[in-house]
Amino acid sequence: MLLQSQLLQEHLDHEFGARYDDIRERYSAEIRDLKIDDLMTADYHEYMNKVYDAGYGDDDQAYEANWKRTLEYADLNLN
Repeated sequence: MLLQSQLLQEHLDHEFGARYDDIRERYSAEIRDLKIDDLMTADYHEYMNKVYDAGYGDDDQAYEANWKRTLEYADLNLN
């Protein structure tokens, strides 16, 4: 009878551990996603600050177009 009780306890421990691992993995993935989102948000704000500081306000399309013209002009003069 003791053997059956030990097997039951082992099974219950395994089930609890498996559930705990699933929860830990899920929270770990959520934390990783939040960190990535935080990095992307910081990168976006840094970029938009550059756009604003360059005098374009929040018009990132005009900022990009200006850089495209500048790079094309530089490329023409180098060749």
